[in-house]
Parts: sequence; structure tokens; C-alpha cells
Amino acid sequence: MKQVSNIILAIIIVITSLNMIDFPWELRFTDVKNNYLFVMVLSILLPFSALLWSLFRDSKPSKVAGIILSLCLSAPCYIVFIFANSDYADIKNEGIDYSFEEINRLRVNDNSYVLYRTNGGATTSFGLVLRLEKKVAFGLNVVNVIYSKYKASESTLESIGSQQIKMQIQPYDKHGKVEVVVLNI
Repeated sequence: MKQVSNIILAIIIVITSLNMIDFPWELRFTDVKNNYLFVMVLSILLPFSALLWSLFRDSKPSKVAGIILSLCLSAPCYIVFIFANSDYADIKNEGIDYSFEEINRLRVNDNSYVLYRTNGGATTSFGLVLRLEKKVAFGLNVVNVIYSKYKASESTLESIGSQQIKMQIQPYDKHGKVEVVVLNI
């Protein structure tokens, strides 16, 4: 059982770390609420796997270190769980993730380019994120951020042939101008 607790802790730490590192390609669920559910499960499993690991140690210092680690992880994991649970409940009820809302989708060469509006809440401005999303399996997408702009709220996507996408980003305030961005794909 000692070996199993080592493996479980290692897997949970690797999955949590990979979820926090900003890689160019990321895995995301097709159903948005599952992304929040995944985070909630990780926030529960991380301190419990550390506790499980400590229970199967032979030496008392290792057990104490594992319990202390588990306790130290519990508070931040609980906070993450509360926020993810709140967003999960809202998405489950309304069907839309307003913090990362899809506003446009374009299919080019069997690829999906999806434009999202980001909303961090009352103290932040809106932003736009264009992602390339490819379906993998089991409701998972491989996602790559192609373009992002902070302080932007509305945009259109248009295919220019099979090699370029044109975005027309509307001004964020009355002093701005329409910004045209052409992206090679």
C-alpha cells in the first residue's frame, strides 16, 4: 500500500502541476462545466493524497511531514474548491460560463477557431481570446491560444481563404477605433 500511496500522490501532483503551467497546448473539456468539476476534484484529491501518503510512512518524521503538508494544502485547496464550485453551479443552472463566454466560432480546414470574451468581474475589463480547438476523445479538446487582447469586448471572425483569419475588433470605448487583425493559420 505504501507504493500505491506514492503513485497516487505523484499522479495527483503531476496533474495539478500540468494544470497550472502555461503550456502552448492544453486539454480542456468540451462541456465547460466539466473543467470546473475537474478543478474541484483535484482540489479535494491533493490534500487527501498527501494525507494518504503520510499514513503509510514507516518513520514518525515522515508521517508528521505528510500530515503538515496535507494541512498546509487544505486551506488553499478549499478556497479553490469554493470558487470553482460557485462557477460550476452558475454554469450548470444557466448553461453559459460568463467568465469565458463563446461569442464566435469559425471552421477552417477541419479546425475550429473559437472566439471568447473574458470577464474577470467588476474590477476588470473585458478581453478577447481566440483559440484553436481540436477534438481528441472522451469529450476533450486540445486547445491553443492563437490571439488575445485585453480591453476588448466585441469582434467578428472572417475566413480569408484557407490560410488567414480576419478579426475586426470593435472599440472598447468611444475614443477607440476598429482594429483589424489578420492572423495566418
